[in-house]
Amino acid sequence: MDNILPAYNDPLFSILVIIILVLIVAISSFVMGSIKEKKKRKTLKSFLKGFNTKEHVLNIEEMPFDSTLIKPLSLLAEAFSNQGEYQKSINLNIYLIEHIDTFFDKEKILEQLGRTYLKAGFLKRSESIFLQILNKHPRNIQTLYNLGIVYELLHEYDKALNTLIPLNILEEDTKILEAHIKLNRLLNNRKISPNEKVQKLEALLENKHYAYRRIIKALFSLNLEVAWNNIQLDKIDSILDILWFLPSSNLNLDIISSSETLLAIYLAKGYIKPNEVTLKSNIFAIDTIIAVKQTGSDNIDLLFNYGCGKCKQHFPISFTRCPKCYAIDAIQIKETLAKKKSQTNYSLL
Repeated sequence: MDNILPAYNDPLFSILVIIILVLIVAISSFVMGSIKEKKKRKTLKSFLKGFNTKEHVLNIEEMPFDSTLIKPLSLLAEAFSNQGEYQKSINLNIYLIEHIDTFFDKEKILEQLGRTYLKAGFLKRSESIFLQILNKHPRNIQTLYNLGIVYELLHEYDKALNTLIPLNILEEDTKILEAHIKLNRLLNNRKISPNEKVQKLEALLENKHYAYRRIIKALFSLNLEVAWNNIQLDKIDSILDILWFLPSSNLNLDIISSSETLLAIYLAKGYIKPNEVTLKSNIFAIDTIIAVKQTGSDNIDLLFNYGCGKCKQHFPISFTRCPKCYAIDAIQIKETLAKKKSQTNYSLL
């Protein structure tokens, strides 16, 4: 044996010891890594069991899995989600997640599952999915944005603001998003008196990151005088529907009479009697109604629909976040002429 192993004071002995230690560390790391990966799989499976896939209508549990199915089934799940078939989309996503081994490969599927739960209105489930992703990949930017949306819809605005901290560290521009969340928090804060809320809203008008339309709409519901005093004529297009649906009792005739544009709007609406002076608003639909009125007809009204400047979808009601893509400050107001119906107009406020 002494002839086989080098002596302790032989340099080869030191090299042998180092090699043995390296092998021990490598084997230990491999074993620990395998154990850790098994625990992760077990944890994820336990996590997914909480969502009870039996409630869904697409039965694929017995279908044999093959890695070539990942992409087509993922695309099919996304298509189901876009079509509003949320149960089918969720079932497909969970099936894929349960059969994919590594987190790296299943991360996109988890994101899609979280977004589908978000669209379907299962906000707590969506939150759990996004937190599960961030637990393993804290730098996932899109998941941080999605988690912020969930907290915003849950009215947990402080948590929503906390999601901006890592986004700022990742050098994302969150100034408009931060303003959006803070404005939501202010408008939904019942502990602040109406007068204090009006003062805060009026101060925010000077900050370009805050949405003018949302502030003016809120002011019209809180303090008519302050709202009228802060009408900006160069932004009339963004609040035309709000002005149009105001009841006549909420008008400030002193301010309206000082602006030809406002006079034209309420002449078209029928709140102001026509005179010999021809008014122009430079808004096509308003000027068309005035022109028709001059012929003696009074049967044209305005209808409004709302588009998203990002995804180009259109909706019949106003929104602060696009219902389709969740974009903020992307609303586009489109007015169209229509035959007047004998019905009561209701304020947007």
